[in-house]
Amino acid sequence: MLSENGLRALALLAALPAASWGQVPRFSTGAELVVLSATAVDGKGRPVTDLRAEELKIFEEGRPQRLAHFSEGRDLPARVLLLVDASGSMNTELKVTSTRMAAYQILGSLGPEDEIALAGFDQDYWGLVPFTRDRERIKKAFDEIVPFGSTALHDALDRAARDLASHGEGRRAVVVITDGMDTASQHTPDEVIAHSRALDVPIYAVSVVSPLDDPSSSLFVGRQKPSPASVGSAVLARYASLSGGAAFSISDFNGLRRAATQIAGELKHQYRLGYDPPEGPARFRRVEVRSTRKGVVVRTRSGYVPAS
Repeated sequence: MLSENGLRALALLAALPAASWGQVPRFSTGAELVVLSATAVDGKGRPVTDLRAEELKIFEEGRPQRLAHFSEGRDLPARVLLLVDASGSMNTELKVTSTRMAAYQILGSLGPEDEIALAGFDQDYWGLVPFTRDRERIKKAFDEIVPFGSTALHDALDRAARDLASHGEGRRAVVVITDGMDTASQHTPDEVIAHSRALDVPIYAVSVVSPLDDPSSSLFVGRQKPSPASVGSAVLARYASLSGGAAFSISDFNGLRRAATQIAGELKHQYRLGYDPPEGPARFRRVEVRSTRKGVVVRTRSGYVPAS
């Protein structure tokens, strides 16, 4: 018999096309372009919404590539997989309330056409709600989350990114809400990062921490000796950076609101870029996208593995 967690996982996976975990994700375009989801921000971290194709330069292993496809994703709905930490380390009133508030802020910041799925994790990973536009269904499902058990954060991120990558092209992201501490994963952070950076799925990490562990708080005490929460947040920041997403440490409502607004704003203005991969062996290749517009930084995944 399947456990309750196993049944929940099947509920979410039933909404996603099957994908072999042993295969490197391939691109769905007929021309076999390397397709990149990209976000452009200015010096203040605000989304840049009016970039032109001629203002973008793509480099593979440091060599310039010709941009063959350019589009803005504003006309396409987004798919966001909310991944919520349901482990025992989240079993405090502050963390439970902050997690729910962070999710509600993200739900409220997305457009009505955008689809949301909800998954939870402790030592296991399971689906709660498959992709839907019904925000109330997502909110109601939070009542089923009872923090308990150990934390397999890295394994859950690996599963979530792979699940979402198998669900077709378009605007998309995994948003994980957690305290950042892992106690039970089978995979190491480096192993999961090696997997996730080859996927075109931006990861946004929202670390729910106390003011003592929040670098933006006046009460922060981790400058001399980082706490476990600060170390966990740093690992999540690596995930986000290599996947083209962003990471946030939050300890108050203003931080929640800023993180949700930024995540939704970036998803609404996600660019889709494509180029023909040069010939060569099927190994991981580093990719970088730059803008010729002064002060603009472009974030995208750090590389890919070409089809063999």
